[in-house]
Amino acid sequence: MLFRRCLLLPAVRLARRNLHHGNGHIVLHPEIREALQLRQPVVALESTIITHGMPMPENVTTALAVEEEVRSQGAIPATIGILDGRIKVGLTREELTTLAKKPRDQVIKCSRRDLPFVVAKKQSGGTTVAATMIIAHEVGIKVFATGGIGGVHRDGHDSLDVSADLSELGRTPVAVVCSGVKSILDIPRTLEYLETQGVCVSSYDSPGGVFPDFYTRDSGCKVPYNLANPQEAAELLRSWQELKLQSGVVIGVPLPVEFAADKTKIEEAIKEATAQAKEQGISGKDVTPFLLSAIAKITKGSSLQSNIALIKNNAKVAAQIAVSLSQSSTGNNKYAGKTIQKKPLVVGASILDLSFKVADQKGDMHLDGATYSAIAKQAAGGVGRNIAEGIYKLYGDVNLISAVGNDQMGQTLLQMMPQALQKGLILEETKATSLCSLIFDKFGDCKLILGNMDIHQSITPETLQAHHEFFREAPLVVMDSNISEKAMESILQLAEKNRIPVFFEPTDMFIAGKPFKLLPDLTKNIRLIKPNLHELKTIVEAITNETVEWKPNSKLPRSELLHEAKSLIKKIDAHFNCIIATLGNHGVLLSYRPDADEDARVLLDLNKSTSPHCTRFYAAPQVSNIVNVSGAGDSFCAGFITGLLQGRLLTECVAFGFVAAERALQSESAVPATYFPNPDTFESRCKQTVQTIHQQIV
Repeated sequence: MLFRRCLLLPAVRLARRNLHHGNGHIVLHPEIREALQLRQPVVALESTIITHGMPMPENVTTALAVEEEVRSQGAIPATIGILDGRIKVGLTREELTTLAKKPRDQVIKCSRRDLPFVVAKKQSGGTTVAATMIIAHEVGIKVFATGGIGGVHRDGHDSLDVSADLSELGRTPVAVVCSGVKSILDIPRTLEYLETQGVCVSSYDSPGGVFPDFYTRDSGCKVPYNLANPQEAAELLRSWQELKLQSGVVIGVPLPVEFAADKTKIEEAIKEATAQAKEQGISGKDVTPFLLSAIAKITKGSSLQSNIALIKNNAKVAAQIAVSLSQSSTGNNKYAGKTIQKKPLVVGASILDLSFKVADQKGDMHLDGATYSAIAKQAAGGVGRNIAEGIYKLYGDVNLISAVGNDQMGQTLLQMMPQALQKGLILEETKATSLCSLIFDKFGDCKLILGNMDIHQSITPETLQAHHEFFREAPLVVMDSNISEKAMESILQLAEKNRIPVFFEPTDMFIAGKPFKLLPDLTKNIRLIKPNLHELKTIVEAITNETVEWKPNSKLPRSELLHEAKSLIKKIDAHFNCIIATLGNHGVLLSYRPDADEDARVLLDLNKSTSPHCTRFYAAPQVSNIVNVSGAGDSFCAGFITGLLQGRLLTECVAFGFVAAERALQSESAVPATYFPNPDTFESRCKQTVQTIHQQIV
């Protein structure tokens, strides 16, 4: 079995609640959202280095190189910036470049005081250490890498010019990995100020606690503590978290020796730049960018090279610390390894499929009584049975209620089914096993399906009641549309009694509307549906009692398909938590309640959301070596449900579905004998698909 993993992680649930920003001002990149929810290591990065700290093009190349440094150590970079009033956590390459190219007079250097103005006026800004700390803390990022922090200016005892970074460090619990305090500042007074604020300050890999000062490795000041390696730093941060101190931590990392500036020369450059600033009347938050730029000119670019080297090195160290902290946090999770024991329940058809694919390449197939050469195959089928077998092989536990005739075809079908799926089967003496004949043209497109479905009427309210224990232990009931309205009514009543959500698989355009002929009080437990466009049209007509004139055609341009599908979905989305509209080889269109972005399990919630639905299109991955198309949709359903029951992210649920469908397309049978040889292979393939999906989103 694949993926019977821990679902009940209270810390993850808490993280997901923290990630929900109802005001919409903070926008998390999907990769960052996923990493935080899965408690993976993330390193925050500021953006004033892009907007005010360096000239073009060094600002962009450095920012991208810093992100790559973080990734190389196994962590995920989250560059924070503000574009048109939206606070972005995890700038894309395009957004980063857009921010860098904006004229300086159109980009505000944002500290705590500036955030409300910039957001309200929908302006753009680079976040300082203080602002980046606030936003990182808001979304749950613990480690932040920067070049150097602000501090008390050299004339601060007269001007009272003290960076807001220092007060922020005294009240916001984020660990700041930096090359100490910028050399242009009064470092002894800055360290005294931090002590007053209760900020834990340590050096890193600097014996004796020698504290760096940005351009050089020795500021002439010492701090009480030194951390020898990432593990020691992670231990300190873990204790800091457990103590719930509401102040930050500063970890001072000396820049690499080969890039360290000569102390005497850099001090002379600082004095000259400071004099220039006074002559030109530079004041306030413009002082630091001016001095850094002036020093770079005075040193003929050598200080800029030191600046670039130290920020890259700080990012590397921060990533190593974040990885070590993440590993220790995961290792201490007392819930790890536990699996939900409840078994989902599937009620639907079990069918013996007999398929024919035309082998005659001379011409097109016509329903004209002619005989065509074909390749015949026999396989276990039926939507309900296929989904149940898929869930069994992916999730590990499932119950199936279905009906099979006590005849030769029934025996053949039973031999093809896992034994674990047979304890809920109804063995019917008077009705024949359902046989379905599928006719495919030479291109593999299904042209005609003929079937005898009478046996599904054997699934009665009485037989369902006889399996009431299956309902009691189910977290979800999956129902296909092959069963009778009476059976559906009974399922929905049992679901209501046991407070269970229902996932409806419409099965066919002619019977897709069947459950929606029942009273609305019964159908309210149907929280998820997965129709194709033809089935969606039928469902819309059944719910609204209105005729839909549009005739679905999957060969239309994608843009037109999406437009029509969204129009149909809009008519009924308030009835469900999630609608998964399949668009053939184009992909799937999801309409879902917005809080599912934070926790997909809300799709199983019986209480309806009053918020407007989100819609998102997921393009289907390219699949090679397609052998069979009859079970791909059912495997997608099984994969999606598996992800949902495991508490995976919504994007991961879709990826599970795509990967399972891909394997079905490459299999001779509707459900592959095995999806993958082991869980790690499946997990790896799903991660690749998630990355592809993220690229499509951005």
